[in-house]
Amino acid sequence: MQEITIEWIEPLWYGSIFLGSGGGGKSHLLASELQKALQNRVIPLLMLEELPDNNFFCGTGLLGSPELSEENLPSGLEAGIIIEELEKYTGVKFKGISIVEGAGVNIFYPLLAALQTGLPVADGDSMGRAFPELQMTTYHLENLAAAPLVLIDGNYHLHSFLDKQDNFLLELNTRQIIGQQGGVGYFAGFPYPGSVLKRLLLPGTLTFAREIGECFLQADNYRELFGLLLEVTSNSLYGPVVEIFQGTLKSISTYESAKWKAATLISPKGEELQLLFQYENLLVFKNNNVAASVPDLISLVDLNELKPVNNNEIYEGQRLALLGLPAPLRLRIRKALDVVGPQCFGYRTTYLPLEKLYPSHYRKKEVFS
Repeated sequence: MQEITIEWIEPLWYGSIFLGSGGGGKSHLLASELQKALQNRVIPLLMLEELPDNNFFCGTGLLGSPELSEENLPSGLEAGIIIEELEKYTGVKFKGISIVEGAGVNIFYPLLAALQTGLPVADGDSMGRAFPELQMTTYHLENLAAAPLVLIDGNYHLHSFLDKQDNFLLELNTRQIIGQQGGVGYFAGFPYPGSVLKRLLLPGTLTFAREIGECFLQADNYRELFGLLLEVTSNSLYGPVVEIFQGTLKSISTYESAKWKAATLISPKGEELQLLFQYENLLVFKNNNVAASVPDLISLVDLNELKPVNNNEIYEGQRLALLGLPAPLRLRIRKALDVVGPQCFGYRTTYLPLEKLYPSHYRKKEVFS
């Protein structure tokens, strides 16, 4: 068993942004709250193989707008309330917290819940990155429901979804409530024993996020940063990182509705690239050809600040590097692509793995050393 200490928080913050693939919300306020809370405390962290088979774990996280949560910062008290409610219904005593979305604010909220309840956290998650909907998880791929689930909305009203309803339907029902009640909510659900989590969760993603963040803290320049990221990712369940583009942000356009956006970057040589995003970065086009696509991660690095950035922080004139990170294999199977592929976000294109788009990069021996 490891322990999450105050030293984890800064690198975990950088890693949470990078794995957010442009989305996941701004996590700096929750990270700051955890730094304060961890002055004299630690959070037990269990590797998946350490999970007792018969101990039940509860998934927690935020639904809705992470930006609205900043206006009324969660204390963790709501986690205690919803977990207790879920225990009443399920009749089990939870022995730990699991992470549903291993990126952005949803890396940090389960840690806040763990501090509030005194429970350990499992080192793994069910997305491996940021995704916006409840069915976009490895639970869904195993035909396991997110419910029973308890939600507390932005006005502190409790809502219970106790039947094991379809995950798509649960996503619609929770989204409707959140839209009517302050735009943000916190949930406790996904109640499963360690035996299930061992086979289902993507292992070590919390530790991996910290390792990604350490790269940003250690690097003195972009070349060094990329080398460190290449080393860390090459020895992970993801895959070696690849540089897609370097350039200056020329413009940001909005299409049809606020969630459909595109950013145009231009290189020093005059080459242009289009990045399509909604909550997360989803597609990249270069020379009218796909240059990266979801579920692979598409992450932005500010070249002046040498830090990862969310797509709601980018601005015209900003110098950026666009990096691609292959998604874990479990997110690439046909069943997964049916819920996390480009078509699930309204795009009429199919998933093209980074390894096929950049064969010369991935053929290099040192990439896999």
